[in-house]
Amino acid sequence: MHYYIITGGSKGLGAAIVSQLLQQGAAVHCIARSARESLRPPALPQGASLTFHAHDLAQTEALDSLLAQILGAMQLDAADSVTLINNAGTLEPMTTIGRVAPEDLQRSLQVNLVAPMLLANSFIRQTQALPIRKRVVNISSGAGRKPYPGWGAYCTAKAGLDMLTRCVGVEQETQTYPVEMYAIAPGVVDTDMQQSIRATAAEDFPQRGRFILLKEQGELQTPEATAHQLIALLDADAFVQGEIADLRTKTKS
Repeated sequence: MHYYIITGGSKGLGAAIVSQLLQQGAAVHCIARSARESLRPPALPQGASLTFHAHDLAQTEALDSLLAQILGAMQLDAADSVTLINNAGTLEPMTTIGRVAPEDLQRSLQVNLVAPMLLANSFIRQTQALPIRKRVVNISSGAGRKPYPGWGAYCTAKAGLDMLTRCVGVEQETQTYPVEMYAIAPGVVDTDMQQSIRATAAEDFPQRGRFILLKEQGELQTPEATAHQLIALLDADAFVQGEIADLRTKTKS
């Protein structure tokens, strides 16, 4: 059995990943602010299951116990693999530093960086001794490597997530049963996040016009196609320990 834990799996790219993992017969645990029962197919393949865990990732103090609860519900002694996918993220607040409310900055970093770091820490601690395949997949962004005016909080969090990936990659090299970790930037995907970008005032995000043009020219990839590429590469063992990857480049290689 292949077990997956995914954050932000109720919409967008996360929902597409959940749907396709279920089609493969995986047991999926989805952490999201609300359940989306439409994701649950009327007939699941043998062994497949979907369990929702309602939780706001900005409430970080309960994440360690939540992950313990999820892992405790799995039959890991008979599992083939267990994978944590840190997918949830928010672009808010989209405005320049100096104009942001302190509480909005804090929430952004809690969701985009602190929560995935805490979940990865808990996952590694609780699975380190297991002689099965264990992976942490961080959904990153090119914004972690390139500064965008108006995305200071988001860029900073994604850069931190990339560095966390590198650090864990080095740390796990010496472990008897290492946990693999990689960060993967999926490219520009046609999700609600993109709608928010296009609706942002130009004074808050000066590059808004570029993203409007991407939509008008049909250059946004669907969540379903992106999920298919990501899962296919994971199944093909295309990533190495501590790698910071771009899904578009990786797909072409």
